[in-house]
Amino acid sequence: MSANAGLLVGFAFWFLAYASNWVAAEELGHQQAKVVELSLFLSNGCGACHTIRGTEARGSIGPDLSHVGSRSAIGAGVLPNTEEAIARFVARPDLFKPGVKMPAFDMLPQTEIQAIARYLKALK
Repeated sequence: MSANAGLLVGFAFWFLAYASNWVAAEELGHQQAKVVELSLFLSNGCGACHTIRGTEARGSIGPDLSHVGSRSAIGAGVLPNTEEAIARFVARPDLFKPGVKMPAFDMLPQTEIQAIARYLKALK
C-alpha cells in the first residue's frame, strides 16, 4: 500500500469515528434540550391543564397536546402551526381566541416562551 493510500485509509477511519461522535453529541444535545423544554412546560403549570402522553402532563381542562406539532393550525384554527405562532399564543392566547380559558404567560421571559413553543412544535 502506498503512503498516500495508507494516509487516505487512516483519514477515512478518523473521519468515521469523529462523525459518529459528532452525531451522538448532536443527538444528546437535542435530547437534553427536550428535557429542559419539557421541564419549562411542566414547571409553569401547563401540565395541570394539558396532557402530553408519555410525560407527567396529565391535565384534562385544555386540549391534549401530544401531537400538536403535526396539526396544521393552533388555537381552534386561528393561527398557523409555527413556532412563532405557538409562542405568541402561549404569551397572550386571549388576543387570538376571545373567551379562551388559558391564562396569558407573557410574564415569562421570551426565551422560555420560545423554548416551550419549540417543544410543542416538535410533538408530532
